[in-house]
Amino acid sequence: MTAKISFNNRIKIGFAFAIVFLLVIATNRLDKKRFDTLNTSLTSVYEDRLVAKGYLYELNNIFHEEEKLLAGNYNAKDLANYHNSVQSIIEEFKSTRLTNQERTEFNNLQDSFKELKGLENSLTASNTDSVLPRIKLKLNRIQNNLDDLALIQLSEGESLTKFAQNSLNMSSTMSKIEIAIIIIIGFVVQFIIFYK
Repeated sequence: MTAKISFNNRIKIGFAFAIVFLLVIATNRLDKKRFDTLNTSLTSVYEDRLVAKGYLYELNNIFHEEEKLLAGNYNAKDLANYHNSVQSIIEEFKSTRLTNQERTEFNNLQDSFKELKGLENSLTASNTDSVLPRIKLKLNRIQNNLDDLALIQLSEGESLTKFAQNSLNMSSTMSKIEIAIIIIIGFVVQFIIFYK
């Protein structure tokens, strides 16, 4: 013999199912938002930190090669090639997302590079002894700029990684809470259906 469900119980059951349905939709939206945030963080770690660190490494190598070139036999064509390579990497570095501190240090690097180019362009056989020491000082300043930018990459990369880990932890906790709520609602629906 099947028991008839009263109209009030049907409303309660419908209400309980509507709550479950809305809860599933809400948790799905929250999960999507957390996933998007996590995806953005991980993408930023790669695109804005690791790639930027690679650019800094390339710049460091170019400036070391340039320093070696200036210590020996050099010509204007070789210096122009170094300048073109540096300018190309600087343009690529600009396309990464820069923090305020990073932008300031990057602007300092660009200023130092412009001053270096000016000094190297003024370099002639007759003024080598007076200009080369200034060029070396400028190269040291550029090295300091690169070191500061590299430290920022490490700091920002660590910060983004911690943020991503916190998002994962929050997502895991929220998933457990969502499951518990759905189980509780399931028990409530069972109670409403079978309670006389």
